[in-house]
Amino acid sequence: MIHPEHYQISIELFIRLLGLIYFFAFGAFIFQIQGLLGEKGVLPIKDFLAHIYHNLGRSAWHQVPSIFWFNSHDHMLKGVVFLGTAISLFLFLNLLPAPLLLFLLYFLYLSIVSTGQDFLSFGWELFLLELTAQTFFLSLSPTNPFIWLSLNFLLFRFYFQGGIVKLLSKDPNWRNLTAIAYHYQSQPIPNTQAWFAYKLPLWFHKLSTFTMFIIELAIPFLLFIDDDRVRLIVFICFFGLQWMIWFTGNFSFLNHLTAVFSLLLISDTYLSPFFKTPLTKEPVFFLDFTVSMAGLTFIALQGMNFWNHLISFNSFLYKILNKLQPWHIANRYGIFAIMTTTRYEVVIEGSHDGFTWKEYAFYFKPSEINRRPRRNSPYQPRIDWQAWFLPFTSFYQATWFQNFLFKLLHGEKVVTELLRINPFSEAPPRYVRAILYEYEYSSFQEKATMGIWWRRTWIQQYSPTLSLNNEPKNHCKHTFTSDPSV
Repeated sequence: MIHPEHYQISIELFIRLLGLIYFFAFGAFIFQIQGLLGEKGVLPIKDFLAHIYHNLGRSAWHQVPSIFWFNSHDHMLKGVVFLGTAISLFLFLNLLPAPLLLFLLYFLYLSIVSTGQDFLSFGWELFLLELTAQTFFLSLSPTNPFIWLSLNFLLFRFYFQGGIVKLLSKDPNWRNLTAIAYHYQSQPIPNTQAWFAYKLPLWFHKLSTFTMFIIELAIPFLLFIDDDRVRLIVFICFFGLQWMIWFTGNFSFLNHLTAVFSLLLISDTYLSPFFKTPLTKEPVFFLDFTVSMAGLTFIALQGMNFWNHLISFNSFLYKILNKLQPWHIANRYGIFAIMTTTRYEVVIEGSHDGFTWKEYAFYFKPSEINRRPRRNSPYQPRIDWQAWFLPFTSFYQATWFQNFLFKLLHGEKVVTELLRINPFSEAPPRYVRAILYEYEYSSFQEKATMGIWWRRTWIQQYSPTLSLNNEPKNHCKHTFTSDPSV
């Protein structure tokens, strides 16, 4: 049995640094929430909630738990974002009781995730919420063994499920250890280091993939060993993997969150020379009993999730987990189960006359071939991220993108501000369209002689050419047709 009494410094550090993670999570929305989810945004929360309530009635409140049921105007959205950002700093600076702050952060962030639609459908949002729910109970009783075991189980699941789904997918690129050789180029938003890492020899990529599997599939079992040195080694492995992923990629706050979570593996033996051991009060029976019950519940829910997704599907367990799914307290983990091997990008163009076209440019998504890939993590440019998924579906299925293009035709300021280059800042274009390209990294020679980081090849037109003449009243139900005049 691993004793939480030996980890009081790391528990306090973890809780305070969790506030810093929330600062990045909420803070990024200061610049984006109106354009994404506001009244004039791409997917307005107000319209989404009205649609949900029309279809589900009062049960919608359970299916979509959110403070925005009371008010979903722009000032409310911005208020929640600023309040969440402030509360996250209070937690980081330890200015108010941690249980109160964690409860507020969980509820406010859940409100955004529940109504964020396409723009908040990423695994790290769910990971953060599940982790916060358990951390709330940990902050009530830092020495409770059941909530402590549940958190360790969550850390185990996050890594083990992340590794096993890659093998269960039967993707040959994971099985022959070549997946990472593609990943540096095909990942959603590459950075400069990824450009250089892609040039490394194949044996290095295979060794990297093999090492990753060891860390994700074998090392997690060691975290249950009650030995300070073994758990420190596990921390070093976990932290090293997250650092390498961060160094060569942009995955929002995921790597930072996972590294902070891994601090719970370091005992006070190693931290006491640098930090003061916090004073712990004698546990109050009723409170400690409540936390014990919560810990056992979390362990049971995680066990159900683990069993259903990796061992044998059970319909009864599924019904239980499905009832709790809107609260994101027992999630399934694992990304990139199938490795994409070719990079396609959708480039948006606008025109006043239908003959001369100018390109819009995102802040971080590859567009201009001479622009260096940049770092943005832990900030997440959500419109850029969502655009990465477009080539995997048809234009007619990408409702958010259809809405986005019509917002460009209207010149909607809160939406165009999500883009780095708007070539129609003075007057919106009459026509817009989206073109599909294949992108590849340039060679060292091409970069040196031509100053380009990418090569791109035209594939086809991704969307029809659109104008306000064929704008639907309800974008979700419209079948688009090309403007015959263009």
